Amino acid sequence: MGKKNELDSSPQQEDISHSEEEIIYTALGSQIRRDILSFINKHQIVGFNELRKKFRSLKVGSLYHQLNTLKELIEQDDNKKYLLSDLGKVAINLMILNKDHIEASNVKLVTKKDQEKSFTKKSLEIIISFFLPRKVFQYLVSEPLRTFFEGAIIIGAMLFFAIDSQLVLIGFYPLDVDEWYFSVIGIMGLWIFLALFTELLYTLFYKRKYNPVKLLVVVPFTLLPSMIALFFIWLQTKVSGTFLFLEGQILIILGQIWSLSLMTTAVSQSKELTMSRSSLVVLFTFYLAYAISFIFMGINQ
Repeated sequence: MGKKNELDSSPQQEDISHSEEEIIYTALGSQIRRDILSFINKHQIVGFNELRKKFRSLKVGSLYHQLNTLKELIEQDDNKKYLLSDLGKVAINLMILNKDHIEASNVKLVTKKDQEKSFTKKSLEIIISFFLPRKVFQYLVSEPLRTFFEGAIIIGAMLFFAIDSQLVLIGFYPLDVDEWYFSVIGIMGLWIFLALFTELLYTLFYKRKYNPVKLLVVVPFTLLPSMIALFFIWLQTKVSGTFLFLEGQILIILGQIWSLSLMTTAVSQSKELTMSRSSLVVLFTFYLAYAISFIFMGINQ
């Protein structure tokens, strides 16, 4: 004797009764059972040992249990090998039709757990994009002329806040000054130093051609945190009472941390380096800026 059923016949869904429909959907309620059916359908006839090799995560007893649940959808031939019954073929057709329908409609079934993970992942991505805005710097690098004028606005704002507050940024640290031109030298010097020295380290470390134009264009955007800190310091001088919950120097330090991540992203995008390689160059630049700041602060005291 051979097979009990020929596999070239495909019973239609409308031929099944309500009870058979319940049997199908009960059997298909488990992913492992759907996988077993698909495996049998793919190979047409499979033995128990083949199923054990395929589904190694299942114990023998558990595999027998799943096969017993599928007893209406599968049969055994004279050699005790498994093949789909007529109802099993209907179940396979339903699985294929449903899968095609879901893919065509672009519907993605998401569990509550997946939604929680998705929310956490999206929140983390937002935070990362805030400190490491790669897409922003990709755009800035791709539009150098426009970026230059937009960056000039940031530098201009920093100059205004520093001059009006009688401050100078030495490295990243603010010091009180009497003459306005010290503020100009500090802001312009920081901008140019970050661009030129970072480019120099990039050239030395990675044996590339020295061309600081792109960095000169994008560096002002890495100073945005310093501009915000200067703004709050300036605003404090214009209002009566104290509204800053942090001292100006602490704001500057927090701004440095943000600037460090922005500068790393800027170098990565403008010089086409990995973030780790970019961070190496930027850290050396920032360390030198800190050293200069500490020297001047010591002299000033």
